Amino acid sequence: MTKAELQKLKMELEKERDAITNELDSFATKNPVVKGDYQARFPETDQTDTPDEKAHSVTDYEGERAIEQNLEVRLKEINETIQKIDQGTYGICNRCQSPIEGKRLEAIPVARFCLSCAKTARFT
Repeated sequence: MTKAELQKLKMELEKERDAITNELDSFATKNPVVKGDYQARFPETDQTDTPDEKAHSVTDYEGERAIEQNLEVRLKEINETIQKIDQGTYGICNRCQSPIEGKRLEAIPVARFCLSCAKTARFT
């Protein structure tokens, strides 16, 4: 990739990172102890809530926890990719240190493994 293409990719990733962070901030709280970790906020309930309302609160919370975890994983991938761009190691396989195929990076800009290593990494 050219420097201009890398810079464009970095800007797109930073934009996505900001959007994810904003979304997480809307329903979760940052963990002050673990960097990059969030905790979905449990909906407030009181004694006047019916059992059905309480059950809905739990269901909503569990759904938000799942979304939170997926967003945290994506955020981590984005941050690692931006770091690789900054360090000049973007597009290098984490396992075999070979260049990752251009088409693979186009399809999955946060790819950490070349196609060959990605296939074997699933089973090891």
